[in-house]
Amino acid sequence: MSKKWVFASLVTDDKDAIGLIAYALYKHKKHTLATTLRNEGREENDIQTQVQTFHDQTLQHNSLDDYRDKATNFLNQMIKEVETREKEKYQKEKAKSDKEHKSTLTKEKTKLFNKIKNYQEVNREWYEKLGSWLLSGIPSIVSSFIVTCLLLGASMFLVSEAKRQEVFTELASKYLGIQQGAQPTKSSANQKPQPPSR
Repeated sequence: MSKKWVFASLVTDDKDAIGLIAYALYKHKKHTLATTLRNEGREENDIQTQVQTFHDQTLQHNSLDDYRDKATNFLNQMIKEVETREKEKYQKEKAKSDKEHKSTLTKEKTKLFNKIKNYQEVNREWYEKLGSWLLSGIPSIVSSFIVTCLLLGASMFLVSEAKRQEVFTELASKYLGIQQGAQPTKSSANQKPQPPSR
């Protein structure tokens, strides 16, 4: 009767991953048995006999199916660990990529808005620039003075010459400190001078 080999019973071909893993598990168990017996100080003949008994029992009982089941579970566990590891790696890379993308997008938006703002600033009409400058609040004192002058100048064209003279006199007196000689009013001009009292 020809000797039956565990390898041939477990592995169908060189692409049979389950069979190859099952055979590796069998060999590991066989090696562990021999090492344990040696550590116990057993004789080499006794060790060889027990290893052969282990071999024969593996072939005679349902142990081959057990090894294939263990190999299937082992392979599934390995695949699951690889999937978990790759998934975590993908999530980290995705989070990093999303963060970089968001940062780049924000920078590009800022650049675009600045270019639009600069373009609008350069291509605005002179009166839009003047209006923006006057209302900006930065040159508030100057702009207030210019607006006041413009309003006063415009209003001067709408009033009589006498009223204009009166406004200029009042402004010169109030803001520039120029004092005019007292102008006689109409009522005082019509009155006769009174002789000094004795």
